[in-house]
Amino acid sequence: MKRKYSCVFADDLFGFIEFRKAQGYDVHATEQYLGLFDLYCCEFAPDEPVLSQSLVDNWLRHDMNQGCKDLGGRGRAVRQFALYLKGMGREAYVIPTFLFREKSAFAPYIPTSLELSAFFEAADTMIPWVNCDKFAPYIAPVIFRLMYTSGLRPQEACVLEDSDVNLLTGEIKIRKNKRKKERIIMVSDDMLRLLNEYVGDRDHIFIRTPFFFPRTDGSHYTSQQLGKLCDKCWAQTNPAKSPSELPRLRPYDFRHTFASAVLQKWINEGKDLYVMLPFLRTYMGHEHFEDTAYYIHILPERLISSSGVNWDVIDSAMPEVSVWD
Repeated sequence: MKRKYSCVFADDLFGFIEFRKAQGYDVHATEQYLGLFDLYCCEFAPDEPVLSQSLVDNWLRHDMNQGCKDLGGRGRAVRQFALYLKGMGREAYVIPTFLFREKSAFAPYIPTSLELSAFFEAADTMIPWVNCDKFAPYIAPVIFRLMYTSGLRPQEACVLEDSDVNLLTGEIKIRKNKRKKERIIMVSDDMLRLLNEYVGDRDHIFIRTPFFFPRTDGSHYTSQQLGKLCDKCWAQTNPAKSPSELPRLRPYDFRHTFASAVLQKWINEGKDLYVMLPFLRTYMGHEHFEDTAYYIHILPERLISSSGVNWDVIDSAMPEVSVWD
Protein backbone atom coordinates (compact mmCIF):
# COMPACT_ATOMS: atom_id res chain seq x y z
CA MET A 1 0.00 0.00 0.00
CA LYS A 2 1.41 3.34 -1.03
CA ARG A 3 1.82 5.90 1.71
CA LYS A 4 -0.11 9.07 0.95
CA TYR A 5 1.27 12.55 1.45
CA SER A 6 -0.75 15.75 1.58
CA CYS A 7 1.64 18.68 2.02
CA VAL A 8 3.01 20.97 -0.67
CA PHE A 9 5.89 18.49 -1.17
CA ALA A 10 3.53 15.51 -1.64
CA ASP A 11 4.48 14.69 -5.22
CA ASP A 12 8.17 15.10 -4.49
CA LEU A 13 7.97 12.91 -1.39
CA PHE A 14 6.25 10.17 -3.34
CA GLY A 15 8.78 10.48 -6.17
CA PHE A 16 11.67 10.28 -3.70
CA ILE A 17 10.31 7.11 -2.08
CA GLU A 18 9.82 5.47 -5.47
CA PHE A 19 13.36 6.51 -6.43
CA ARG A 20 14.79 4.91 -3.27
CA LYS A 21 12.83 1.73 -3.90
CA ALA A 22 14.20 1.55 -7.43
CA GLN A 23 17.70 1.75 -5.96
CA GLY A 24 16.96 -1.29 -3.82
CA TYR A 25 16.67 0.46 -0.42
CA ASP A 26 14.31 -0.60 2.35
CA VAL A 27 12.17 2.55 2.65
CA HIS A 28 9.94 1.54 5.56
CA ALA A 29 11.63 3.77 8.17
CA THR A 30 12.15 6.59 5.66
CA GLU A 31 8.45 6.56 4.79
CA GLN A 32 7.56 6.83 8.47
CA TYR A 33 9.92 9.73 9.10
CA LEU A 34 8.83 11.64 6.01
CA GLY A 35 5.22 10.94 6.92
CA LEU A 36 5.83 12.83 10.15
CA PHE A 37 7.49 15.61 8.15
CA ASP A 38 4.43 15.70 5.88
CA LEU A 39 2.10 16.08 8.88
CA TYR A 40 4.24 18.89 10.28
CA CYS A 41 4.23 20.75 6.96
CA CYS A 42 0.45 20.41 6.63
CA GLU A 43 -0.10 21.88 10.08
CA PHE A 44 2.67 24.46 10.44
CA ALA A 45 3.95 25.29 6.94
CA PRO A 46 1.13 24.63 4.45
CA ASP A 47 2.29 27.35 2.04
CA GLU A 48 6.08 26.87 2.27
CA PRO A 49 7.18 26.00 -1.31
CA VAL A 50 10.90 25.51 -0.59
CA LEU A 51 12.67 23.01 1.66
CA SER A 52 14.47 25.84 3.45
CA GLN A 53 16.78 25.73 6.43
CA SER A 54 14.19 27.44 8.59
CA LEU A 55 11.57 24.82 7.69
CA VAL A 56 13.92 21.91 8.42
CA ASP A 57 15.23 23.49 11.64
CA ASN A 58 11.73 24.26 12.88
CA TRP A 59 10.59 20.69 12.23
CA LEU A 60 13.57 19.16 14.02
CA ARG A 61 13.27 21.70 16.85
CA HIS A 62 9.59 20.77 17.22
CA ASP A 63 10.46 17.05 17.44
CA MET A 64 13.42 17.69 19.72
CA ASN A 65 11.30 19.60 22.18
CA GLN A 66 8.76 16.78 22.12
CA GLY A 67 11.48 14.48 23.48
CA CYS A 68 12.08 12.66 20.18
CA LYS A 69 14.39 9.67 20.74
CA ASP A 70 15.37 9.16 17.08
CA LEU A 71 16.20 12.63 15.87
CA GLY A 72 19.09 11.22 13.87
CA GLY A 73 16.84 8.99 11.78
CA ARG A 74 14.50 11.86 10.99
CA GLY A 75 17.37 14.16 10.14
CA ARG A 76 18.96 11.64 7.80
CA ALA A 77 15.63 11.02 6.03
CA VAL A 78 14.99 14.69 5.32
CA ARG A 79 18.65 15.12 4.32
CA GLN A 80 18.32 12.39 1.68
CA PHE A 81 15.10 14.01 0.46
CA ALA A 82 16.92 17.35 0.13
CA LEU A 83 19.71 15.73 -1.90
CA TYR A 84 17.06 14.21 -4.16
CA LEU A 85 15.50 17.65 -4.72
CA LYS A 86 18.88 19.23 -5.46
CA GLY A 87 19.64 16.43 -7.90
CA MET A 88 16.50 17.51 -9.77
CA GLY A 89 17.75 21.09 -9.89
CA ARG A 90 15.50 22.30 -7.07
CA GLU A 91 16.44 24.58 -4.20
CA ALA A 92 16.76 22.68 -0.92
CA TYR A 93 18.64 22.89 2.36
CA VAL A 94 20.88 19.89 3.05
CA ILE A 95 21.55 19.22 6.73
CA PRO A 96 25.29 18.90 7.55
CA THR A 97 26.22 15.25 8.05
CA PHE A 98 27.89 15.82 11.42
CA LEU A 99 24.54 16.62 13.04
CA PHE A 100 23.19 13.16 12.33
CA ARG A 101 26.19 10.91 12.15
CA GLU A 102 25.68 7.22 12.63
CA LYS A 103 26.03 5.82 16.14
CA SER A 104 29.56 4.87 17.05
CA ALA A 105 30.46 1.44 18.32
CA PHE A 106 31.09 2.94 21.77
CA ALA A 107 28.06 3.63 23.91
CA PRO A 108 28.60 5.63 27.12
CA TYR A 109 27.12 4.16 30.26
CA ILE A 110 24.71 6.53 31.99
CA PRO A 111 24.20 5.29 35.57
CA THR A 112 20.80 5.47 37.21
CA SER A 113 20.10 7.59 40.27
CA LEU A 114 20.36 4.51 42.50
CA GLU A 115 23.63 3.47 40.89
CA LEU A 116 25.06 6.95 41.39
CA SER A 117 24.06 6.94 45.06
CA ALA A 118 25.67 3.54 45.52
CA PHE A 119 28.83 4.67 43.73
CA PHE A 120 29.26 7.77 45.88
CA GLU A 121 28.59 5.74 49.03
CA ALA A 122 31.32 3.35 47.90
CA ALA A 123 33.66 6.29 47.28
CA ASP A 124 32.89 7.64 50.77
CA THR A 125 33.75 4.28 52.36
CA MET A 126 36.37 3.14 49.88
CA ILE A 127 38.31 0.04 50.88
CA PRO A 128 42.00 0.57 50.00
CA TRP A 129 43.68 -2.17 47.99
CA VAL A 130 47.25 -3.37 47.74
CA ASN A 131 49.50 -0.63 46.35
CA CYS A 132 46.62 1.86 46.59
CA ASP A 133 47.79 5.46 46.95
CA LYS A 134 47.15 6.33 50.59
CA PHE A 135 45.46 9.61 49.62
CA ALA A 136 42.93 7.86 47.37
CA PRO A 137 40.20 7.51 50.07
CA TYR A 138 40.26 11.31 50.48
CA ILE A 139 40.32 12.02 46.74
CA ALA A 140 37.62 9.64 45.48
CA PRO A 141 34.54 11.15 47.21
CA VAL A 142 35.38 14.63 45.91
CA ILE A 143 36.83 14.23 42.43
CA PHE A 144 34.01 12.03 41.12
CA ARG A 145 31.31 14.29 42.58
CA LEU A 146 33.03 17.28 40.98
CA MET A 147 33.05 15.57 37.58
CA TYR A 148 29.40 14.54 37.96
CA THR A 149 28.12 17.97 38.97
CA SER A 150 30.36 19.99 36.64
CA GLY A 151 30.87 17.84 33.55
CA LEU A 152 34.66 18.04 33.71
CA ARG A 153 36.79 15.81 31.53
CA PRO A 154 38.79 13.33 33.64
CA GLN A 155 42.09 14.91 32.62
CA GLU A 156 40.78 18.38 33.49
CA ALA A 157 39.92 17.21 37.01
CA CYS A 158 43.24 15.38 37.42
CA VAL A 159 45.45 18.38 36.60
CA LEU A 160 43.53 21.03 38.55
CA GLU A 161 45.83 23.17 40.68
CA ASP A 162 45.02 25.01 43.87
CA SER A 163 45.34 28.32 42.04
CA ASP A 164 42.58 27.24 39.63
CA VAL A 165 39.96 26.83 42.36
CA ASN A 166 38.38 29.83 44.10
CA LEU A 167 37.02 28.46 47.36
CA LEU A 168 35.17 31.70 48.10
CA THR A 169 33.23 32.23 44.86
CA GLY A 170 33.00 28.66 43.55
CA GLU A 171 34.76 29.55 40.30
CA ILE A 172 37.04 26.93 38.77
CA LYS A 173 39.41 27.91 35.99
CA ILE A 174 39.94 25.12 33.46
CA ARG A 175 43.32 25.78 31.85
CA LYS A 176 44.84 22.45 30.81
CA ASN A 177 42.16 20.96 28.62
CA LYS A 178 41.64 19.08 25.37
CA ARG A 179 41.11 22.21 23.24
CA LYS A 180 43.77 24.32 24.99
CA LYS A 181 41.19 27.06 25.50
CA GLU A 182 40.64 28.32 29.00
CA ARG A 183 37.18 28.65 30.52
CA ILE A 184 35.60 29.20 33.92
CA ILE A 185 32.85 27.08 35.44
CA MET A 186 30.77 27.69 38.56
CA VAL A 187 30.11 24.89 41.03
CA SER A 188 26.99 24.54 43.13
CA ASP A 189 26.83 25.65 46.76
CA ASP A 190 26.81 22.02 47.92
CA MET A 191 29.85 21.20 45.83
CA LEU A 192 31.65 24.32 47.06
CA ARG A 193 31.06 23.29 50.69
CA LEU A 194 32.46 19.83 49.92
CA LEU A 195 35.54 21.34 48.24
CA ASN A 196 36.21 23.53 51.27
CA GLU A 197 35.84 20.59 53.66
CA TYR A 198 38.17 18.52 51.50
CA VAL A 199 40.85 21.22 51.39
CA GLY A 200 40.63 21.67 55.16
CA ASP A 201 41.29 17.96 55.68
CA ARG A 202 43.81 17.72 52.86
CA ASP A 203 46.07 20.47 54.13
CA HIS A 204 46.44 18.70 57.48
CA ILE A 205 47.32 15.35 55.88
CA PHE A 206 48.84 15.82 52.43
CA ILE A 207 52.26 17.04 51.49
CA ARG A 208 52.37 20.51 49.95
CA THR A 209 51.87 20.34 46.20
CA PRO A 210 50.38 22.66 43.57
CA PHE A 211 47.81 20.04 42.55
CA PHE A 212 44.28 20.13 43.94
CA PHE A 213 44.03 16.32 43.89
CA PRO A 214 47.59 15.15 44.65
CA ARG A 215 49.03 11.68 45.00
CA THR A 216 51.35 10.67 47.80
CA ASP A 217 54.44 11.53 45.76
CA GLY A 218 53.12 15.03 44.98
CA SER A 219 52.18 14.28 41.37
CA HIS A 220 48.67 14.51 39.95
CA TYR A 221 46.49 11.55 39.00
CA THR A 222 46.64 10.33 35.41
CA SER A 223 43.48 9.38 33.53
CA GLN A 224 44.52 5.73 33.82
CA GLN A 225 44.98 5.97 37.58
CA LEU A 226 41.63 7.72 37.92
CA GLY A 227 40.10 4.93 35.84
CA LYS A 228 41.42 2.32 38.26
CA LEU A 229 40.02 4.30 41.18
CA CYS A 230 36.64 4.42 39.43
CA ASP A 231 36.76 0.66 38.78
CA LYS A 232 37.41 -0.05 42.46
CA CYS A 233 34.51 2.12 43.66
CA TRP A 234 32.20 0.68 41.02
CA ALA A 235 33.09 -2.90 41.96
CA GLN A 236 32.47 -2.07 45.62
CA THR A 237 28.86 -1.11 44.79
CA ASN A 238 28.19 -4.72 43.77
CA PRO A 239 30.52 -6.92 45.84
CA ALA A 240 28.54 -10.06 44.97
CA LYS A 241 29.35 -9.67 41.26
CA SER A 242 32.64 -9.94 39.47
CA PRO A 243 33.82 -6.86 37.51
CA SER A 244 33.10 -8.70 34.24
CA GLU A 245 29.43 -9.01 35.23
CA LEU A 246 29.01 -5.26 35.75
CA PRO A 247 28.40 -2.71 32.98
CA ARG A 248 31.57 -0.74 32.29
CA LEU A 249 31.59 2.63 34.05
CA ARG A 250 34.46 4.96 33.11
CA PRO A 251 35.38 8.35 34.63
CA TYR A 252 34.35 9.98 31.33
CA ASP A 253 30.81 8.66 31.85
CA PHE A 254 30.30 11.20 34.64
CA ARG A 255 30.74 13.92 32.00
CA HIS A 256 28.28 12.13 29.72
CA THR A 257 25.84 11.80 32.62
CA PHE A 258 26.08 15.51 33.38
CA ALA A 259 25.40 16.52 29.76
CA SER A 260 22.55 14.04 29.34
CA ALA A 261 20.98 15.20 32.59
CA VAL A 262 21.15 18.88 31.63
CA LEU A 263 19.51 18.16 28.27
CA GLN A 264 16.81 16.05 29.91
CA LYS A 265 16.08 18.81 32.41
CA TRP A 266 15.67 21.30 29.57
CA ILE A 267 13.33 18.92 27.75
CA ASN A 268 11.23 18.53 30.90
CA GLU A 269 11.07 22.31 31.29
CA GLY A 270 10.02 22.82 27.67
CA LYS A 271 13.21 24.70 26.81
CA ASP A 272 14.24 25.12 23.17
CA LEU A 273 17.31 22.91 22.84
CA TYR A 274 18.49 24.73 19.71
CA VAL A 275 18.68 27.89 21.80
CA MET A 276 20.16 26.22 24.87
CA LEU A 277 22.84 24.01 23.28
CA PRO A 278 25.36 26.86 22.83
CA PHE A 279 25.32 27.42 26.61
CA LEU A 280 26.11 23.75 27.23
CA ARG A 281 28.77 23.86 24.52
CA THR A 282 30.55 26.76 26.22
CA TYR A 283 30.23 25.26 29.68
CA MET A 284 31.70 21.93 28.61
CA GLY A 285 34.48 23.46 26.54
CA HIS A 286 33.46 21.99 23.18
CA GLU A 287 35.08 23.53 20.13
CA HIS A 288 32.45 22.34 17.67
CA PHE A 289 28.67 22.41 17.92
CA GLU A 290 28.42 18.79 16.79
CA ASP A 291 30.37 17.66 19.86
CA THR A 292 27.56 19.02 22.03
CA ALA A 293 24.74 17.91 19.71
CA TYR A 294 26.12 14.37 20.05
CA TYR A 295 24.66 14.16 23.55
CA ILE A 296 21.13 14.42 22.17
CA HIS A 297 21.66 11.07 20.47
CA ILE A 298 22.84 9.23 23.59
CA LEU A 299 19.95 10.20 25.85
CA PRO A 300 18.93 6.80 27.23
CA GLU A 301 15.24 5.95 27.35
CA ARG A 302 15.30 5.38 31.08
CA LEU A 303 16.75 8.88 31.62
CA ILE A 304 14.08 10.40 29.42
CA SER A 305 11.34 8.77 31.47
CA SER A 306 12.77 9.31 34.96
CA SER A 307 14.34 12.06 37.02
CA GLY A 308 17.59 10.13 37.49
CA VAL A 309 19.55 13.13 38.77
CA ASN A 310 19.75 15.21 41.93
CA TRP A 311 18.88 18.60 40.44
CA ASP A 312 19.39 20.39 43.74
CA VAL A 313 23.09 19.74 43.14
CA ILE A 314 23.13 20.36 39.38
CA ASP A 315 20.91 23.47 39.21
CA SER A 316 23.38 26.12 40.24
CA ALA A 317 26.24 24.58 38.32
CA MET A 318 25.02 25.58 34.87
CA PRO A 319 23.92 29.19 34.44
CA GLU A 320 27.04 31.33 34.75
CA VAL A 321 29.71 30.55 32.19
CA SER A 322 32.59 32.57 30.79
CA VAL A 323 35.43 31.86 28.39
CA TRP A 324 38.95 33.17 28.94
CA ASP A 325 40.51 34.44 25.72
